[in-house]
Amino acid sequence: MLRSAIARTAAPARSAALAARRTYVNLAPISTSHATSSGSRAAGHVKTNQGAEFKMDLQKELGGAGKHLNPEVLLAAGYGTCFLSALAATHGNLHKDAKPLPKSAKVDTEVTIGKDAHEKTPGFFLAVNLKVHSAPLKEVGLSDEQIHKLVEEAHKLCPYSRAFKGNVDVKLSVGA
Repeated sequence: MLRSAIARTAAPARSAALAARRTYVNLAPISTSHATSSGSRAAGHVKTNQGAEFKMDLQKELGGAGKHLNPEVLLAAGYGTCFLSALAATHGNLHKDAKPLPKSAKVDTEVTIGKDAHEKTPGFFLAVNLKVHSAPLKEVGLSDEQIHKLVEEAHKLCPYSRAFKGNVDVKLSVGA
């Protein structure tokens, strides 16, 4: 319902863009998660459809107390977890007879919020660094070359990576 309300109030060009995007995806829903946010990122509250509740707070760098969660840390948690699942699925597709990825497999995710360094575009932007730990992947016999291929292919599969493509600068790396 919200999408149609946005489309009705948006400029005609924006409405056409939203409509084109909806038909491009042709999403067959599998699961939908829901969260209700109130307040703001500076003093907000979030409640999910699974019963989780938490307070939101600005990061110290943005002038807040930094005592509670913020949208970027939640994004980092979601993206990292999703990317790890994409790694496991991709590993299963690329190496059908290999052992599954170990539970010790790790992805470090950093989400940075900032402004245009050249001050040409107003507003805030996001950047993401995903670092895949190689040691746990080597435990199942993957070479450095195979790990890099795995990371690249997982990036193509992960829904977060796909959603951010062309919109958010995402840097992939592999480390110890």
